[in-house]
Amino acid sequence: MGPLEVIWAILVGVFAVVGIVRGYPKELGVTTTIMAALLLLTRGGESLLYLLDTYLARSSQSSVIFEGQYGPLIQSSFYILVLVAAVVISYHGETLAFAGTPPRGPVGIVLNLTSGLINGYLISGSIWHYLHVFDYPIQILGLFRPPLTDLAQNFLVPLLPLPMLEPYLLFLVPFMIVMRVAR
Repeated sequence: MGPLEVIWAILVGVFAVVGIVRGYPKELGVTTTIMAALLLLTRGGESLLYLLDTYLARSSQSSVIFEGQYGPLIQSSFYILVLVAAVVISYHGETLAFAGTPPRGPVGIVLNLTSGLINGYLISGSIWHYLHVFDYPIQILGLFRPPLTDLAQNFLVPLLPLPMLEPYLLFLVPFMIVMRVAR
């Protein structure tokens, strides 16, 4: 498997293409949903994990999520799966779309591309963040071999979206919802 930043860049590129095809009004709806999911995970993710662990511990008589060699893998998988579920829901079917039609020509393409790049950055960057926080537990599965490259360690990891956006999510999510409603 190649460096992690190559996979990250490919995912961002895929979402950029999706953004060009779907248009920025629909992509802004996805951005809102992603930020709401990230707000839920940052404010209540650990509490949800404790509730789940308490429920599972009743039948196994010990902590399933926070102990053992698979604890970090289970925890990171929880965060990633909740985020991926929010992404699938936001892209599937009737979506939360903002008003307006993308302009034609180069301006429309740039707006669509930019919104797709932002969503790709938020989604793949948040997945990378959860892997990083839990010390890349996918090593157990043989999907990653440390260490990170210098580019990833020194430049990309500090620019992952969640550490940068977390202090502002409580204000960004309502702002995006108000902008959607206000038109």
